[in-house]
This record gives sequence, structure tokens and C-alpha cells, in this order.
Amino acid sequence: MASEFRIKPDEGLVTVQISEQVDLVEIFETARDLHDHADYDPALPLLVDLRDMRLALEEAALKPFNRYIIGHFGKCRSASIAVVVDHDMNKELCAAVYWLNCAVSGCEMFEDYDMALKWLIRREFATAL
Repeated sequence: MASEFRIKPDEGLVTVQISEQVDLVEIFETARDLHDHADYDPALPLLVDLRDMRLALEEAALKPFNRYIIGHFGKCRSASIAVVVDHDMNKELCAAVYWLNCAVSGCEMFEDYDMALKWLIRREFATAL
């Protein structure tokens, strides 16, 4: 599957992996399904892995997608979000991901998976130690 999520309450983490060729509709459906899942907890940190994503971008879908992510999904979260991108991602897509990251509170973008995970741990769990 090109877009999937895992809810790991025992690990205190939600992961989303988007790989292969996808479009915004599929990513929207993944975000909506995650948000509506019975085990989803917006207080769990979210790690989004976009390293292998190839996006078929349709301009008509961009505004509704951004509105949902910024106006609904992002506002319903109380924990941090780390987004991992590939350093080979095309500049336009990287800029769009960065713009969306800046628009969602508590969200950061990384090129290194381990650094993203480390950031989430420090941000979400360091005060509990």
C-alpha cells in the first residue's frame, strides 16, 4: 500500500508512511481514516515518513487538502508532528511540504529519520523523565 498508518499506544507513537506514487486524494483519505480510527489519540506524537513518496499533484485538490490538514487535522492535535522527507525530493514538492509544516502548529520537517524521532522524543517525553 502506498499510504498507511500505524497507531502504537504502547510505544506512544503514531506513524504514517507514504511511499510510491500517490495523489492528494489518497493522502487525504489516509489522514481522515487515521483521525476517525477508534484507537487514534491526538495526544500521541506523529511521525510522517515521506521519503519514498512520489506525488501526482493536482492543483484542484491542493486547496481542499491544505484546508483539511491545517484547519481540521492539525488543529485537533495536541502532540508534535515530525515529517521526514528525502533529500532527493523535487524542490516544488519539498517547498509545498515545508509550507504545510509551517502552517501546522508543533510540526517540523527533517531529512533524517533518526533526527526526527530524536526530536519527537525530546519534545514529547523529555519532560516526563
